[in-house]
Amino acid sequence: MLRPFYSFEDVSNKFTIRDLRFRNRLGVAAGLDKNGDLIEFWDVVGFSHVEVGTVTPLPQPGNPKPRLFRLIKDEGIINRMGFNNEGAEKLKEKIFKAKKNTRKDFIVGVNIGKNKDTPIEKAAEDYIKCLDVLYEAGDYFTINISSPNTEGLRTLQSDKHLNNLLFEIIMKRNEIVKSKKLPEKCIFLKIAPDLNDDEIETIYNAATYYGLDGIIATNTTLSRENLLTQIVEDGGLSGKPVKAISDIVLKKLNELNEGKKDFVLIGVGGVFNKSDYKDKMILGAEIVQIYTGLIYEGFGITNKILK
Repeated sequence: MLRPFYSFEDVSNKFTIRDLRFRNRLGVAAGLDKNGDLIEFWDVVGFSHVEVGTVTPLPQPGNPKPRLFRLIKDEGIINRMGFNNEGAEKLKEKIFKAKKNTRKDFIVGVNIGKNKDTPIEKAAEDYIKCLDVLYEAGDYFTINISSPNTEGLRTLQSDKHLNNLLFEIIMKRNEIVKSKKLPEKCIFLKIAPDLNDDEIETIYNAATYYGLDGIIATNTTLSRENLLTQIVEDGGLSGKPVKAISDIVLKKLNELNEGKKDFVLIGVGGVFNKSDYKDKMILGAEIVQIYTGLIYEGFGITNKILK
């Protein structure tokens, strides 16, 4: 009954990378549907894709509550969820079940991470396990090394850890493709907004060197500058307060990516309306994802942006 109200048939809004054919350029960012409970719903209300997760190999409860806070004056959210999820095996079941009822052109991406108790030195093992379990279920995969809510995770963005992590993940994908005779699926990297130009360039160079398909910019920020809300809570800040710094990272990536059509930039952070959506496109994003904007604007946001 809902589908006719969220139907977008603008051919110019479609986008393709490898075998991924996005029916439009707007999707749901990771973190909102951690366990793949609403996959069919995202399809119905007009998004081209949802990125489920972040998922870890083993189930985990996440950080103690309260861990989610609205900053209404700023139209932002602070979260310190801590990768609460039901684990890779359970998510695989849910994706396969949901795909029986979603339209064939709806894309389900999977955002993968490490369990809290896994040492940083062994982080690659967790990412590989997730990839192995979920490879047949997911349409693409995103390596999350930028959440501020798992201790030490952001150190994986450093040159020291990143090269080894990406090497291990790409080798695992190649092994799966060869042994199971499956297609080579896209792998993206999601990064933080709290990076300087040198760090962004290091990450970009590593991602392109190891043959990733793109970068998602960005995750939440640890910054608390210029907030109207008086709040003292740890966690990542999303929504309108993150847009400016996310845009700076996206702009830098676009400068580095000039002339490369096979490496995709995906813009996330502070998208609430058509103007914000267009800003991401102007700065180089081929695909845009939303989370906090959806919380504040409601499900009509797809109509506001795409029509």
